[in-house]
Amino acid sequence: MKNRAAFLLIGLIGICLISCKQVINSTTTTSQPLATATENKKLSSGDVILPTNTSPFEAPNEKVTDQPKIKGLIDIGNHQLFINCIGSGTPTIILEAGWNDVLDTWSYVQPDIAEFSRVCSSDRAGLGKSETDPLPRSMDKEVTELYALLEAAGVEGPYILVGHSYGGMLMRLFVDHYPESVAGLVLVDSAHPDSFRRNLTVLPPESPDDGESLRFYREWLTYEVENPTVKIDPQLLEAGSLGNIPLVVLTAKLRERAEDFPKELNEKFIQNWVELQEQLALLSTNSRHVFAEQSGHFVQHDQPELVIEAVLEIIEQSR
Repeated sequence: MKNRAAFLLIGLIGICLISCKQVINSTTTTSQPLATATENKKLSSGDVILPTNTSPFEAPNEKVTDQPKIKGLIDIGNHQLFINCIGSGTPTIILEAGWNDVLDTWSYVQPDIAEFSRVCSSDRAGLGKSETDPLPRSMDKEVTELYALLEAAGVEGPYILVGHSYGGMLMRLFVDHYPESVAGLVLVDSAHPDSFRRNLTVLPPESPDDGESLRFYREWLTYEVENPTVKIDPQLLEAGSLGNIPLVVLTAKLRERAEDFPKELNEKFIQNWVELQEQLALLSTNSRHVFAEQSGHFVQHDQPELVIEAVLEIIEQSR
């Protein structure tokens, strides 16, 4: 794979390189079934949330005025972006998908959140139902376009930002651009720009005996270090850089790697990922770190209830 396009198509896979199968130390919070995880958020039925019209969660107490649904393309200048907003109330929850992913990734989450507040998902330019942007792309541009989309659609803040994978870094950047508009942040197995460099440094010296998966990771990690997909100011990832903004970090524990991948190297990758996720949890002095025991990288698919619980927690704090 020698060209950028080929690597970018597998960018999402790479963001979840590091699995979290090892036992997490006692300084972090391990997710439990929701019926016992948080006393003020109780399930009245099973602990897997599916898109329904009635939610098993207790809604925060607030009377809200019905707001119109928004679903369609919105013009933000030289192209149109697709947005889907349902529910009523404040703060508004903004769902941001991962690399090369579309708003449908939130289908197990958005309907239930809509029982408590306004919630919007959208497709970035060139993805899903959104139009392609004729101009060069960047993370800064994707953040400013999201804000322009919300303004053009009449979606007012404050916002609780929910970002999966690459979308997690976009949401961290959003906070930096528009701090007064943000009421809280949920990072769902978020990417971290240092993961590729860390993994590359623990690879053994190249050998003719390297298996196929090891050769792939060596080539791909080298490419990402030299041509990073995730570009963000390191200062934005320093401990305490979010102040006391409510923050929940959700980290997946279940990841599988190819059978020929060296076990000892896999354990090093795991440790790298865990340490970086712990760093993300230190961004705010008001944070909670949850390990999703039954989830792969797409926590919003495997344990959507954890995403919903995290959002409700921040809604309650903001109200």
